[in-house]
Amino acid sequence: MKKILPIMVMSIIICTLAHAEQRFQSHESIYQSVKNTIAKKINKPTDYSLSIVPLDSQLLLPECTKPLEAFTTTDLVKAGRMSIGVRCNAERKWAIYASAMVSVYEKILILSQPVQRGEIITSAMFFSERRDVSRLREDYFTQAGQVENKQAARPLATGTILSLRNVSEPLVVKKGDKVVIRSANTAFSITMGGLAMMDGFKGQRIRVKNENSGRIINATVVEPGLVSVK
Repeated sequence: MKKILPIMVMSIIICTLAHAEQRFQSHESIYQSVKNTIAKKINKPTDYSLSIVPLDSQLLLPECTKPLEAFTTTDLVKAGRMSIGVRCNAERKWAIYASAMVSVYEKILILSQPVQRGEIITSAMFFSERRDVSRLREDYFTQAGQVENKQAARPLATGTILSLRNVSEPLVVKKGDKVVIRSANTAFSITMGGLAMMDGFKGQRIRVKNENSGRIINATVVEPGLVSVK
């Protein structure tokens, strides 16, 4: 026993020193690799925030002797929750996935008052506010010129986010309106009376009845009271 005891003590000391010399990869370095990758690949880099789900504190990975490599399944990082892979390609290889939540912020247009269906929207009816757009469909408006003089497609309440879904081009011709049909080419121009058979906004093709012949034709709305055929 007197000979065995010193050997056991020495073995414990050697194992303890070996463990003490083992260096582990800091979790902070893994988080930083994730942050750097998202900063490079995010598709809306101007204004965003990032939160990373902490790794298990008991997770011990060998310290990588080479720079860490982060990777994603897509070329662009979008708003929302995602997994970012981080790997070590040194002699002692390892890989891990970190979960991250990206929130993207933009100044979007919001109604400051209720608007009735068919009402023309003016700049006095909305304001711009910074919002998290991570969970919004990408059809919201950010510039006043995108929505001014558009027509409300349905009744809209105060606080509604203005988007393509709730506005439409204003009607400049309504069903039953008398219109001038203009037929033009490089050689001559002819005009005749017509009757709109349907509503139409500028640039839309609508059905028009030629009052002279009674024939129904397709014509493009040019402006109130005027349509064009080629």
